[in-house]
Amino acid sequence: MSIYSETNAQFILGLTNLSAILEKAARWAKENGKSEESLLTAALAEDMYPLVRQVQITTDMAKRAVARLGRVEAPVMEDNETTIAQLQARIEATIAFMKGISDAQLDGDDERQIVVMAREHELRFTARNYVYKFATPNFYFHFTTAYDILRQAGVPLGKRDFVGQI
Repeated sequence: MSIYSETNAQFILGLTNLSAILEKAARWAKENGKSEESLLTAALAEDMYPLVRQVQITTDMAKRAVARLGRVEAPVMEDNETTIAQLQARIEATIAFMKGISDAQLDGDDERQIVVMAREHELRFTARNYVYKFATPNFYFHFTTAYDILRQAGVPLGKRDFVGQI
């Protein structure tokens, strides 16, 4: 397996765990008389995105990375989720897309150029550096931030929720 196939597998695992975390958060909210909206709009700091946006970016990082590495177009999502169920559907659609990319599609030249448009400028990477220096750190930053928002809100999450089944 290539590092690109392994990246796809790691992102699928992370999204699967994020889905389980959201399921646990929805149950916790219902059992404790909290609204889903209060969780979805919660943020760690004023200048950070709320939970709903953290989940959207986590899925975007995963699907776009795998699409770039597999040389295919990533599906476009509208970023209009307002419920945990809708975020779950987004995660499910992202995982389905990623599972549809074969290991053969992900095999490739480590030195192949990957270009990412970031706000006002282009970022250029080799495929290897894209995985290690951009896609993976950004994926885990937003996944971790989503987890931390829910922990801060009181959802009883632990390391096993983040890591998943071993």
